[in-house]
Amino acid sequence: MKYKMLVIISLMILSTLYFGSDQKMESTKIGEVVENVKKTVELLRKEMKIDPRETVFVLNVKEESGKVVLEGKISDINVKEKILNEIQTRFLNVEIKVEQLPSKKLGEKICAVVAVPVLNLGEAPWKDQGKHVVTQARMGELLKLFDEKEGWYLVQMEDNYLGWVYGERIWICDEKELNKFLSNKFALITAKMTPAFASLDGVVAFDKQLVQGTLLPILEHDERWSKLLVPGGREIYVKSQDIKVFPTRDAAFSEKRDAQYIIEIAKQYLGLPYLWGGTTAYGFDCSGFTQFCFKMAGYFLRRDADMQFEQGIPIMDRKELKPGDLVFFQTYKPGPSHVGIYIGDMKYIHSGSNGVAINSFDPSAPDYSQSLDLRYIGARRILP
Repeated sequence: MKYKMLVIISLMILSTLYFGSDQKMESTKIGEVVENVKKTVELLRKEMKIDPRETVFVLNVKEESGKVVLEGKISDINVKEKILNEIQTRFLNVEIKVEQLPSKKLGEKICAVVAVPVLNLGEAPWKDQGKHVVTQARMGELLKLFDEKEGWYLVQMEDNYLGWVYGERIWICDEKELNKFLSNKFALITAKMTPAFASLDGVVAFDKQLVQGTLLPILEHDERWSKLLVPGGREIYVKSQDIKVFPTRDAAFSEKRDAQYIIEIAKQYLGLPYLWGGTTAYGFDCSGFTQFCFKMAGYFLRRDADMQFEQGIPIMDRKELKPGDLVFFQTYKPGPSHVGIYIGDMKYIHSGSNGVAINSFDPSAPDYSQSLDLRYIGARRILP
Protein backbone atom coordinates (compact mmCIF):
# COMPACT_ATOMS: atom_id res chain seq x y z
CA MET A 1 0.00 0.00 0.00
CA LYS A 2 2.81 2.40 0.89
CA TYR A 3 4.57 1.44 -2.38
CA LYS A 4 1.46 2.23 -4.44
CA MET A 5 1.08 5.60 -2.72
CA LEU A 6 4.72 6.43 -3.48
CA VAL A 7 4.18 5.58 -7.19
CA ILE A 8 1.08 7.79 -7.38
CA ILE A 9 2.83 10.70 -5.67
CA SER A 10 5.85 10.30 -7.97
CA LEU A 11 3.64 10.38 -11.08
CA MET A 12 1.85 13.49 -9.79
CA ILE A 13 5.19 15.23 -9.26
CA LEU A 14 6.42 14.27 -12.76
CA SER A 15 3.15 15.41 -14.29
CA THR A 16 3.45 18.77 -12.54
CA LEU A 17 7.04 19.17 -13.73
CA TYR A 18 6.20 18.30 -17.32
CA PHE A 19 2.83 19.94 -17.78
CA GLY A 20 2.75 22.47 -14.96
CA SER A 21 0.01 22.72 -12.36
CA ASP A 22 -2.55 23.76 -15.05
CA GLN A 23 -1.61 20.96 -17.44
CA LYS A 24 0.54 23.26 -19.60
CA MET A 25 4.00 22.07 -20.60
CA GLU A 26 7.02 23.83 -19.18
CA SER A 27 8.79 26.06 -21.68
CA THR A 28 11.86 23.80 -21.56
CA LYS A 29 9.75 20.94 -22.95
CA ILE A 30 7.60 22.84 -25.47
CA GLY A 31 10.35 23.26 -28.06
CA GLU A 32 11.13 19.56 -27.96
CA VAL A 33 7.49 18.58 -28.45
CA VAL A 34 7.02 21.11 -31.26
CA GLU A 35 9.97 19.59 -33.13
CA ASN A 36 8.70 16.05 -32.57
CA VAL A 37 5.24 16.94 -33.89
CA LYS A 38 6.80 18.61 -36.95
CA LYS A 39 8.86 15.48 -37.66
CA THR A 40 5.78 13.28 -37.27
CA VAL A 41 3.76 15.42 -39.68
CA GLU A 42 6.55 15.30 -42.26
CA LEU A 43 6.93 11.52 -41.94
CA LEU A 44 3.18 11.08 -42.42
CA ARG A 45 3.22 13.38 -45.45
CA LYS A 46 5.91 11.23 -47.09
CA GLU A 47 4.25 7.98 -46.05
CA MET A 48 0.94 9.01 -47.64
CA LYS A 49 2.75 10.43 -50.70
CA ILE A 50 0.86 13.70 -50.45
CA ASP A 51 1.50 15.87 -53.49
CA PRO A 52 0.87 19.62 -52.95
CA ARG A 53 -0.12 19.92 -56.62
CA GLU A 54 -3.18 17.76 -55.92
CA THR A 55 -3.87 18.03 -52.19
CA VAL A 56 -3.96 21.09 -49.95
CA PHE A 57 -1.77 20.14 -47.01
CA VAL A 58 -0.63 23.19 -45.07
CA LEU A 59 0.16 22.42 -41.44
CA ASN A 60 2.08 24.52 -38.92
CA VAL A 61 3.17 23.57 -35.42
CA LYS A 62 3.74 26.30 -32.86
CA GLU A 63 3.67 27.19 -29.17
CA GLU A 64 0.67 29.22 -28.05
CA SER A 65 -0.09 30.20 -24.45
CA GLY A 66 2.02 27.39 -23.06
CA LYS A 67 0.54 24.76 -25.36
CA VAL A 68 1.61 23.04 -28.57
CA VAL A 69 -0.84 23.88 -31.38
CA LEU A 70 -1.22 22.16 -34.75
CA GLU A 71 -3.00 24.45 -37.21
CA GLY A 72 -3.58 24.68 -40.93
CA LYS A 73 -5.74 23.49 -43.82
CA ILE A 74 -6.27 20.12 -45.50
CA SER A 75 -8.48 19.39 -48.53
CA ASP A 76 -8.66 15.59 -48.28
CA ILE A 77 -10.80 14.42 -45.36
CA ASN A 78 -9.14 10.98 -45.29
CA VAL A 79 -5.71 12.59 -45.02
CA LYS A 80 -6.95 14.88 -42.26
CA GLU A 81 -8.42 12.03 -40.23
CA LYS A 82 -5.25 9.95 -40.46
CA ILE A 83 -2.99 12.86 -39.54
CA LEU A 84 -5.07 13.93 -36.56
CA ASN A 85 -5.49 10.38 -35.32
CA GLU A 86 -1.72 9.82 -35.37
CA ILE A 87 -0.95 13.13 -33.70
CA GLN A 88 -3.57 12.69 -30.98
CA THR A 89 -2.37 9.14 -30.31
CA ARG A 90 1.30 10.06 -30.01
CA PHE A 91 0.97 13.47 -28.37
CA LEU A 92 -1.75 13.74 -25.76
CA ASN A 93 -1.68 17.50 -25.20
CA VAL A 94 -1.50 18.94 -28.72
CA GLU A 95 -4.32 21.36 -29.51
CA ILE A 96 -5.78 20.81 -33.01
CA LYS A 97 -6.85 23.78 -35.12
CA VAL A 98 -6.90 22.20 -38.60
CA GLU A 99 -9.56 23.39 -41.06
CA GLN A 100 -11.16 20.91 -43.42
CA LEU A 101 -11.59 22.46 -46.86
CA PRO A 102 -13.80 23.67 -48.53
CA SER A 103 -13.71 26.72 -46.27
CA LYS A 104 -16.91 27.31 -44.33
CA LYS A 105 -17.06 30.88 -45.63
CA LEU A 106 -17.98 29.50 -49.06
CA GLY A 107 -21.25 28.12 -47.71
CA GLU A 108 -23.10 25.80 -50.10
CA LYS A 109 -21.47 27.32 -53.19
CA ILE A 110 -18.51 24.96 -53.42
CA CYS A 111 -18.86 23.98 -57.09
CA ALA A 112 -17.91 25.88 -60.23
CA VAL A 113 -17.76 25.52 -64.00
CA VAL A 114 -15.28 27.31 -66.26
CA ALA A 115 -17.13 30.11 -68.09
CA VAL A 116 -14.44 31.36 -70.53
CA PRO A 117 -12.99 29.53 -73.56
CA VAL A 118 -9.59 28.99 -71.90
CA LEU A 119 -8.87 29.65 -68.23
CA ASN A 120 -5.43 30.00 -66.66
CA LEU A 121 -4.95 28.53 -63.20
CA GLY A 122 -2.28 30.45 -61.29
CA GLU A 123 0.06 29.64 -58.45
CA ALA A 124 -1.54 32.31 -56.24
CA PRO A 125 -4.14 35.12 -56.37
CA TRP A 126 -3.24 37.68 -59.06
CA LYS A 127 -0.54 35.34 -60.43
CA ASP A 128 -1.99 33.52 -63.44
CA GLN A 129 0.17 34.72 -66.34
CA GLY A 130 3.48 33.59 -67.84
CA LYS A 131 5.57 31.34 -65.63
CA HIS A 132 2.98 31.73 -62.84
CA VAL A 133 0.49 29.57 -64.77
CA VAL A 134 0.26 26.06 -63.32
CA THR A 135 -2.25 24.64 -65.82
CA GLN A 136 -5.29 25.56 -67.94
CA ALA A 137 -8.95 24.57 -68.17
CA ARG A 138 -11.49 24.68 -71.01
CA MET A 139 -14.96 26.15 -70.86
CA GLY A 140 -17.36 23.68 -69.24
CA GLU A 141 -14.76 21.92 -67.09
CA LEU A 142 -15.82 21.30 -63.50
CA LEU A 143 -14.04 22.72 -60.48
CA LYS A 144 -14.20 22.15 -56.74
CA LEU A 145 -13.86 25.34 -54.69
CA PHE A 146 -11.65 25.10 -51.61
CA ASP A 147 -10.94 28.67 -50.51
CA GLU A 148 -11.33 32.33 -51.48
CA LYS A 149 -9.09 35.39 -51.21
CA GLU A 150 -9.68 38.83 -52.73
CA GLY A 151 -12.11 37.46 -55.32
CA TRP A 152 -9.76 34.63 -56.29
CA TYR A 153 -10.61 30.98 -55.63
CA LEU A 154 -8.39 28.03 -54.85
CA VAL A 155 -9.85 25.26 -57.01
CA GLN A 156 -9.29 21.63 -57.82
CA MET A 157 -9.78 20.44 -61.39
CA GLU A 158 -11.20 17.12 -62.53
CA ASP A 159 -7.64 15.77 -62.85
CA ASN A 160 -7.14 16.77 -59.16
CA TYR A 161 -4.69 19.57 -60.01
CA LEU A 162 -4.86 22.71 -57.85
CA GLY A 163 -4.63 26.36 -58.78
CA TRP A 164 -6.07 29.85 -58.24
CA VAL A 165 -8.66 31.38 -60.59
CA TYR A 166 -10.40 34.73 -60.74
CA GLY A 167 -14.05 34.47 -59.69
CA GLU A 168 -15.45 36.42 -62.64
CA ARG A 169 -14.19 33.73 -65.05
CA ILE A 170 -16.13 30.87 -63.50
CA TRP A 171 -19.77 30.11 -62.75
CA ILE A 172 -20.06 29.43 -59.02
CA CYS A 173 -22.93 27.21 -57.94
CA ASP A 174 -24.16 24.69 -55.39
CA GLU A 175 -24.54 20.96 -56.04
CA LYS A 176 -28.23 21.27 -57.00
CA GLU A 177 -27.50 23.93 -59.63
CA LEU A 178 -24.57 21.91 -60.95
CA ASN A 179 -26.66 18.75 -61.28
CA LYS A 180 -29.26 20.68 -63.28
CA PHE A 181 -26.51 21.96 -65.59
CA LEU A 182 -25.23 18.39 -66.06
CA SER A 183 -28.68 16.93 -66.80
CA ASN A 184 -28.57 17.93 -70.48
CA LYS A 185 -27.22 16.28 -73.60
CA PHE A 186 -23.67 17.47 -74.24
CA ALA A 187 -21.70 18.63 -77.25
CA LEU A 188 -17.99 17.91 -77.58
CA ILE A 189 -15.95 20.32 -79.68
CA THR A 190 -14.10 18.06 -82.14
CA ALA A 191 -12.51 20.77 -84.31
CA LYS A 192 -9.15 22.13 -83.20
CA MET A 193 -10.91 25.48 -82.71
CA THR A 194 -14.32 26.87 -83.53
CA PRO A 195 -15.79 30.38 -83.10
CA ALA A 196 -18.73 30.84 -80.76
CA PHE A 197 -21.42 33.32 -81.81
CA ALA A 198 -23.77 35.29 -79.60
CA SER A 199 -26.42 35.11 -82.34
CA LEU A 200 -26.86 33.81 -85.86
CA ASP A 201 -26.16 37.36 -87.09
CA GLY A 202 -22.47 36.57 -86.74
CA VAL A 203 -21.61 38.50 -83.57
CA VAL A 204 -18.68 36.74 -81.92
CA ALA A 205 -19.38 35.80 -78.30
CA PHE A 206 -15.83 35.67 -76.88
CA ASP A 207 -12.38 37.06 -77.54
CA LYS A 208 -11.12 33.49 -78.04
CA GLN A 209 -12.49 30.53 -79.94
CA LEU A 210 -13.68 27.35 -78.25
CA VAL A 211 -11.01 24.65 -78.31
CA GLN A 212 -11.06 20.94 -79.02
CA GLY A 213 -12.16 18.92 -76.00
CA THR A 214 -14.62 21.55 -74.74
CA LEU A 215 -17.85 20.03 -73.40
CA LEU A 216 -21.05 22.09 -73.10
CA PRO A 217 -24.79 21.33 -72.76
CA ILE A 218 -26.57 21.36 -76.11
CA LEU A 219 -30.02 22.97 -76.35
CA GLU A 220 -30.83 22.83 -80.07
CA HIS A 221 -29.24 21.14 -83.05
CA ASP A 222 -29.70 21.10 -86.83
CA GLU A 223 -27.46 20.45 -89.83
CA ARG A 224 -25.85 23.90 -89.78
CA TRP A 225 -25.99 25.30 -86.26
CA SER A 226 -26.09 24.08 -82.67
CA LYS A 227 -27.16 26.15 -79.68
CA LEU A 228 -25.02 25.52 -76.59
CA LEU A 229 -25.40 26.61 -72.99
CA VAL A 230 -22.57 28.59 -71.42
CA PRO A 231 -22.10 28.03 -67.66
CA GLY A 232 -24.19 30.70 -65.96
CA GLY A 233 -27.06 30.69 -68.45
CA ARG A 234 -25.81 32.44 -71.60
CA GLU A 235 -26.53 30.80 -74.98
CA ILE A 236 -24.15 30.61 -77.93
CA TYR A 237 -24.11 29.13 -81.43
CA VAL A 238 -21.43 26.95 -83.03
CA LYS A 239 -21.20 25.17 -86.37
CA SER A 240 -22.73 21.70 -86.09
CA GLN A 241 -19.91 20.21 -88.19
CA ASP A 242 -17.47 21.09 -85.38
CA ILE A 243 -19.18 19.11 -82.62
CA LYS A 244 -20.27 15.61 -81.66
CA VAL A 245 -23.38 15.10 -79.52
CA PHE A 246 -23.50 12.73 -76.55
CA PRO A 247 -26.46 11.72 -74.36
CA THR A 248 -24.57 12.67 -71.19
CA ARG A 249 -21.40 14.48 -70.24
CA ASP A 250 -19.78 11.29 -68.94
CA ALA A 251 -20.35 9.53 -72.25
CA ALA A 252 -18.06 11.92 -74.15
CA PHE A 253 -14.82 10.29 -73.03
CA SER A 254 -16.14 6.87 -72.08
CA GLU A 255 -15.03 5.09 -75.27
CA LYS A 256 -11.44 3.81 -75.17
CA ARG A 257 -9.72 4.51 -78.49
CA ASP A 258 -6.54 2.96 -79.90
CA ALA A 259 -2.99 4.25 -80.30
CA GLN A 260 -3.58 5.36 -83.87
CA TYR A 261 -6.41 7.66 -82.74
CA ILE A 262 -4.16 9.22 -80.09
CA ILE A 263 -1.42 9.77 -82.66
CA GLU A 264 -3.88 11.36 -85.11
CA ILE A 265 -5.07 13.75 -82.41
CA ALA A 266 -1.46 14.64 -81.62
CA LYS A 267 -0.41 15.20 -85.24
CA GLN A 268 -3.12 17.84 -85.70
CA TYR A 269 -0.96 20.16 -83.64
CA LEU A 270 2.39 19.78 -85.39
CA GLY A 271 4.07 23.17 -85.43
CA LEU A 272 1.96 24.64 -82.62
CA PRO A 273 4.26 26.75 -80.38
CA TYR A 274 5.06 25.59 -76.86
CA LEU A 275 3.13 27.27 -74.05
CA TRP A 276 4.08 27.09 -70.38
CA GLY A 277 1.20 25.46 -68.50
CA GLY A 278 -0.72 25.03 -71.76
CA THR A 279 -3.34 22.32 -72.23
CA THR A 280 -5.30 23.54 -75.27
CA ALA A 281 -5.13 24.27 -78.99
CA TYR A 282 -3.69 27.70 -78.14
CA GLY A 283 -0.52 25.96 -76.93
CA PHE A 284 0.65 22.99 -74.89
CA ASP A 285 3.45 22.17 -72.53
CA CYS A 286 4.80 18.62 -72.77
CA SER A 287 2.57 16.90 -70.22
CA GLY A 288 -0.44 19.06 -71.03
CA PHE A 289 -0.10 17.73 -74.58
CA THR A 290 0.07 14.06 -73.61
CA GLN A 291 -2.73 14.45 -71.07
CA PHE A 292 -4.99 16.06 -73.68
CA CYS A 293 -4.32 13.50 -76.43
CA PHE A 294 -5.02 10.59 -74.09
CA LYS A 295 -8.13 12.24 -72.67
CA MET A 296 -9.60 12.57 -76.15
CA ALA A 297 -9.08 8.81 -76.47
CA GLY A 298 -10.77 8.03 -73.16
CA TYR A 299 -7.72 7.67 -70.89
CA PHE A 300 -6.95 9.63 -67.72
CA LEU A 301 -3.42 10.94 -67.20
CA ARG A 302 -2.28 13.03 -64.29
CA ARG A 303 -1.09 16.54 -65.06
CA ASP A 304 2.73 16.60 -64.90
CA ALA A 305 5.45 14.46 -66.48
CA ASP A 306 6.70 13.03 -63.19
CA MET A 307 3.11 12.13 -62.25
CA GLN A 308 2.53 10.40 -65.57
CA PHE A 309 5.79 8.47 -65.05
CA GLU A 310 4.07 6.78 -62.07
CA GLN A 311 1.19 5.52 -64.23
CA GLY A 312 0.89 2.51 -66.49
CA ILE A 313 3.33 -0.37 -67.01
CA PRO A 314 7.09 0.33 -67.13
CA ILE A 315 8.78 -0.57 -70.43
CA MET A 316 12.39 -1.32 -69.58
CA ASP A 317 13.81 -1.95 -73.06
CA ARG A 318 13.42 0.72 -75.72
CA LYS A 319 13.25 -2.05 -78.32
CA GLU A 320 9.92 -3.08 -76.76
CA LEU A 321 8.22 0.28 -77.37
CA LYS A 322 4.82 0.26 -79.06
CA PRO A 323 2.85 3.16 -80.61
CA GLY A 324 0.98 4.99 -77.86
CA ASP A 325 3.62 4.43 -75.17
CA LEU A 326 4.71 7.48 -73.18
CA VAL A 327 8.45 8.21 -73.42
CA PHE A 328 10.17 10.22 -70.70
CA PHE A 329 13.26 12.37 -70.49
CA GLN A 330 15.26 14.04 -67.74
CA THR A 331 15.84 17.62 -68.83
CA TYR A 332 15.95 20.70 -66.60
CA LYS A 333 15.72 18.88 -63.25
CA PRO A 334 16.38 15.40 -61.83
CA GLY A 335 13.78 12.78 -62.69
CA PRO A 336 11.19 12.78 -65.49
CA SER A 337 10.58 16.37 -66.59
CA HIS A 338 9.67 15.91 -70.26
CA VAL A 339 7.30 13.47 -71.95
CA GLY A 340 6.21 12.52 -75.45
CA ILE A 341 4.17 9.86 -77.28
CA TYR A 342 5.90 7.08 -79.18
CA ILE A 343 4.45 6.78 -82.70
CA GLY A 344 6.49 3.86 -84.08
CA ASP A 345 9.58 3.54 -86.31
CA MET A 346 11.79 4.94 -83.52
CA LYS A 347 9.88 8.24 -83.59
CA TYR A 348 7.93 10.19 -80.95
CA ILE A 349 5.76 13.30 -80.98
CA HIS A 350 6.01 15.87 -78.19
CA SER A 351 5.55 19.51 -77.29
CA GLY A 352 9.04 20.86 -76.62
CA SER A 353 10.87 24.14 -76.82
CA ASN A 354 10.32 24.20 -80.61
CA GLY A 355 6.62 23.45 -80.25
CA VAL A 356 4.84 20.26 -81.22
CA ALA A 357 7.28 18.21 -83.27
CA ILE A 358 8.30 14.69 -84.21
CA ASN A 359 11.78 13.49 -83.32
CA SER A 360 13.60 10.19 -83.64
CA PHE A 361 15.74 7.94 -81.47
CA ASP A 362 17.57 6.83 -84.64
CA PRO A 363 20.92 8.67 -85.02
CA SER A 364 20.74 8.26 -88.80
CA ALA A 365 17.32 9.95 -89.08
CA PRO A 366 17.11 13.62 -90.11
CA ASP A 367 14.80 14.34 -87.15
CA TYR A 368 17.12 12.70 -84.61
CA SER A 369 17.54 14.65 -81.36
CA GLN A 370 20.80 13.76 -79.69
CA SER A 371 20.09 15.89 -76.62
CA LEU A 372 16.79 14.11 -75.94
CA ASP A 373 18.23 10.70 -76.82
CA LEU A 374 20.90 11.15 -74.14
CA ARG A 375 18.26 12.27 -71.63
CA TYR A 376 15.82 9.39 -72.21
CA ILE A 377 15.02 7.65 -68.90
CA GLY A 378 12.19 5.22 -69.65
CA ALA A 379 8.66 4.61 -70.90
CA ARG A 380 5.23 3.73 -69.62
CA ARG A 381 2.45 1.82 -71.36
CA ILE A 382 -1.01 3.23 -70.66
CA LEU A 383 -2.99 1.42 -73.34
CA PRO A 384 -4.08 -2.18 -72.74
